[in-house]
Amino acid sequence: MLLAFDLDRTVVTDDGELPSGIATAICAARDAGHHVTVLTGRARASAQHFLEQLAITGPFSVNHGAVVMRDMTTTLSHVTLPAVDVHSLVKPYLTHDVIEFSCMVADALFVKNPADPRWGWVHAQNRSITRFTADFGFAADKVLFAASETSASVQRRVKRDLPHLEHYLWGDGFLEVLAAGADKGTALALIAQHLGVPRHEVIAFGDGLNDVSMLRWAGRAVAVGPHVHPDALAAAGEAIASPEEGGVATWLAANVLA
Repeated sequence: MLLAFDLDRTVVTDDGELPSGIATAICAARDAGHHVTVLTGRARASAQHFLEQLAITGPFSVNHGAVVMRDMTTTLSHVTLPAVDVHSLVKPYLTHDVIEFSCMVADALFVKNPADPRWGWVHAQNRSITRFTADFGFAADKVLFAASETSASVQRRVKRDLPHLEHYLWGDGFLEVLAAGADKGTALALIAQHLGVPRHEVIAFGDGLNDVSMLRWAGRAVAVGPHVHPDALAAAGEAIASPEEGGVATWLAANVLA
């Protein structure tokens, strides 16, 4: 069996903590002979602490499904936004008074305005931050538009002008845009194939819009927490409590460790 976990609001609390009971249950499932993986929208530097707590060395995915790691040093798959798409995304906003954006390349960020307070969280995650310039020539793992009331209008433009791209608009106004095929469902299918686990033996746990594709792909899907996105809830066959209430630990105890 392959157990696939999202991090935030699935096994990690709103306060950014991984409850010891959940970590213990996940590690016990692996010790019982099951495969365990993580698929997260976080970048590698941000996810590293939780990967270590769960003793996960691979395969796993970060930046949603953009980067699938075979192990801690070897990449299994890397799906990037070509530089031409990056420029198409951000060009209309280079001189915009409100809209800020960041282009994520591995653990480095290239941002419109490095002094914008919305990028302050970057410094706590040991990630470099550099000003985006017109000669930017890299493919990017994703482009992130900072929280703003204008993010919905940016998303409408992406749907209209760049319909081949993946995009997630969050409730706090952040908009993430990725290449086609950089979704968690595609990444989970690759991880399962790599491990030799058939689809019907894959169980996915998630709560967000970015988890929908992996919940739909998995043989069994579990929605987590009271704030689960409606599409994620619809894609799942069952729902459990939040990480604050030990939902994943309780489910594993009843269904895997019993």
